[in-house]
Amino acid sequence: MTKKIVLIAVLTALVIPVFALADGPVNLSLFAPVQLVKEDQSVTALRISLIYGKNVDMGGLDLSLVGVNTGSVTGASFTGVGLVDGNFTGWQNSWLASVTQGNMQGVQFGAYNQSGMGSSGFQWGLVNVSDDFSGLQLGLVNITQTMRSGLQIGLINIIQNKEKLKLFPLVNWRF
Repeated sequence: MTKKIVLIAVLTALVIPVFALADGPVNLSLFAPVQLVKEDQSVTALRISLIYGKNVDMGGLDLSLVGVNTGSVTGASFTGVGLVDGNFTGWQNSWLASVTQGNMQGVQFGAYNQSGMGSSGFQWGLVNVSDDFSGLQLGLVNITQTMRSGLQIGLINIIQNKEKLKLFPLVNWRF
């Protein structure tokens, strides 16, 4: 019985590094590049980064102090700071900043939220900024370059593509 356990442990120790060489289901990171899945590869299920984790695409759950993706993310992200160069679909929840350069489809929570072109959903934070948005922005300051349809609730609400009343306190909308 003991020989079998030792054999399984040795085989497991030999196989785990092989999975770390390619896109992987799980990434554990102290800080990039000290992580199981390399920065230029994707994670398909779970990323846990104690300080800083960086990958291309991310699918699943991201638990990071600082989580960076150079591609797109689908799933849920719970970070101190979440930065996505591509698109985000799901729930992006960050204490300080949730930033998606591409389109965000879903929910963004954070002190500062930013989304790119074609975004839709719900932004809730102190400051919400979007290039092109459809949905609800709830915060102290809400700024949208192009509001396709939606509602802003906050102290300062700005919708740049409105002909009249681009800046309005408490509530602003475009339908």
